[in-house]
Amino acid sequence: MNRAQCTPSADLLHALGELGEALAILDGDFLVALNSPMQALLPGEAGGLAEDWAQPLHGLASALAAPLGVRTRCGVSGEYVAQRVALDARHVLLRLDDERERLHHLQRQLDDREGLLFTSRSLTVSEMGSVLAHELNQPIGATANLLRGLKLRLARRHPDSTDELAALDKAVHQVTYASQIIGRVREYTQSRQPKTERLDLVELVHQSLGLLDWDLQREAVRLQLQLPQRAVAVQGDAVMLQQVLINLLRNALDALRLDRPAEPLIAIELVVEAGRAELRVSDNGPGITPQTEARLFLPFSSTKPNGMGLGLSICRSLIEMHQGRLWFTRREAGGCCFHFALPVTVGAPQSMLEKTT
Repeated sequence: MNRAQCTPSADLLHALGELGEALAILDGDFLVALNSPMQALLPGEAGGLAEDWAQPLHGLASALAAPLGVRTRCGVSGEYVAQRVALDARHVLLRLDDERERLHHLQRQLDDREGLLFTSRSLTVSEMGSVLAHELNQPIGATANLLRGLKLRLARRHPDSTDELAALDKAVHQVTYASQIIGRVREYTQSRQPKTERLDLVELVHQSLGLLDWDLQREAVRLQLQLPQRAVAVQGDAVMLQQVLINLLRNALDALRLDRPAEPLIAIELVVEAGRAELRVSDNGPGITPQTEARLFLPFSSTKPNGMGLGLSICRSLIEMHQGRLWFTRREAGGCCFHFALPVTVGAPQSMLEKTT
């Protein structure tokens, strides 16, 4: 009687084969049985040396020598995980997990995350350019008018001052040129209008948290979510709204890092009432002074050592582009709370309804 015939586990192996896992049974150095998924991966017959049978898969022969229970990677790029467990005093079950699908899914997640972050950064730069153009255009225009007025007065009082008049002409020309550059910047940034589509705010919150999960874990911040069970449909640009939410969450993390409480907390609450969806992002950090609150949404006003003071100004601009509103309140227990409200879209799309059923 050969080893394949004497094993008491052949029926069990066949049954487990229906689950789609690649399994084999070893008796010492011999392969006594293998199921169909394993045979599709490594064509071979039971009854021979396991080491010979395992040779086609890079690293599997070495994995057979690993201690029981230890997970060992094999395959050219480590795409399989081998593990052996004891079935009885003689027989060992070998299982091969195919990690390719999981690794592909993970890579796709990383690519999506990087793509979203890149788009968010590009959007921030675009909105920053719009704010800078708006803020610089006024003083540049005033400077040009002052220079023109000065040139007229000088020409009337000292018509022979040709060098000074030529210098003023050049100054006006340079200021006008700067104004034209700013005009082009504004034209470019204002061309970035919201890409209108129907969105689920609940899903958008989860996607945004997925982009910051590492930051939340690193800072050991407790996350408190109060979200509706059903989809909350709004009309807008997913990247723009996600940029706002991520900015508010990062501000909360910065506040908790600056003056860390005993139990750092970030709470996200989504409330739907009176035809609008209101999202609240709050923290139990140190809060802000009344003086800071008065300048909270003004460009170039920041309490951060290296901050430019454009984040909240950009966020307010993005929310207003969606016919919404962004504002600030104080938490009763201390800390900050930022709110933004958007009109709710009547009737969620079918895809949203399917997620909640």
